[in-house]
Amino acid sequence: MTPGFTATSTLVATAGKPFEAAVSSNGTVFVSLTADGSPGSATGVQVFSQSNGTLQSSCVNPLPAELLGSNTAFANLSFFPNGTDLGGGIGFPGAIFYNAAGLVGCNAPGFVVGQGSTSANNAGTIAVAATPDGKFAFVANESGLAPGAGTNGNIGVVAIQRDSGGNFTSGTTLIGQIATGGNAIAGMMLSPDGTRLYVTSEIAAGGTVAAGGGNPVLSKSGCEQGGVSSINGLLTVVDVSKAEAAPNAGAILATVDAGCSPVRLSETADATTLWVTVRGDDRVLAFDTAKLESHPNNALLGFAATGGTAPVGVRLFHNDQLLAVANSNRFLTGTANATILNVASPSAAGVVATISTGNFPREITVGPDGTTLYLTNFDSDTLQVIRITFH
Repeated sequence: MTPGFTATSTLVATAGKPFEAAVSSNGTVFVSLTADGSPGSATGVQVFSQSNGTLQSSCVNPLPAELLGSNTAFANLSFFPNGTDLGGGIGFPGAIFYNAAGLVGCNAPGFVVGQGSTSANNAGTIAVAATPDGKFAFVANESGLAPGAGTNGNIGVVAIQRDSGGNFTSGTTLIGQIATGGNAIAGMMLSPDGTRLYVTSEIAAGGTVAAGGGNPVLSKSGCEQGGVSSINGLLTVVDVSKAEAAPNAGAILATVDAGCSPVRLSETADATTLWVTVRGDDRVLAFDTAKLESHPNNALLGFAATGGTAPVGVRLFHNDQLLAVANSNRFLTGTANATILNVASPSAAGVVATISTGNFPREITVGPDGTTLYLTNFDSDTLQVIRITFH
């Protein structure tokens, strides 16, 4: 049974193209931005504070001038489990780390860790995920070439060190990279207990051995977006402890075909079900996380159309019974919107609400209250605050 609810939206202007919102426990919102060329726009992190139930811009922390270039763009931004630090991807410069208090104080340059690529091989760093103990961070490099790899895209492993004040220090460094057997790393997430890292690659490389080859939902040819034709992408399962000890392909536990251009992920709190947006198929996939490792050919639990075009951002909420999806319409071939799916039964998931958005809705974040969604409209320079009221 679908819970009854209504959704209302408020738009907040951003000082550039917003990629992702990260929300602190006290409701402060941090938004990653890339300058759009208009007066006053910036590449960096914009900070919004709560004032009488609405968001007010406090400031923008721009990236230092020496980091800006043609391959610099601020992508995903997320909190460390400690709730006081954040990490994000800024393209060629690599991964960037912040203390939230510094961002609120509007004077945070960030601590950058390069991802081992040259200007001729832009790493395309897009995201950071920190382990629960805060000692390591995994970095999604969309196009970086790992040593000895033949695919463009890898997961960097960063060992983190801090000084006595808890600040990131020069000992924070890249210790290795993991190639997945696919090109164009598009997303990753740590399991709730931090023991597994799930990674999506948009296009499988020729010769990569993956499970799911007999399933037409997962294994495909003729995938096409933006005028580029390809085969299906991959979902990769990485053992976190092995990756920390030896960042190489030996840490990979499973590789599964995952439809046309799999991108973002969201996992249930009990770590049993993993949802993946499949941008080229306009759908989401649900996988049994245990079977991904024990019986990967049979790990698919269900799939559902998302009610829009080219879904990207995805987040579970309401006790993991509902799934919010940002249908980006990235290549302007259909419909941009946000939808909410009832996913209580993965095999019978379906859209139960559709929400109008701006252009290129990209990422969705669930606020600490569990009922407020923060959606970035990348091409409209707006943060859309969606409040869900259950009745």
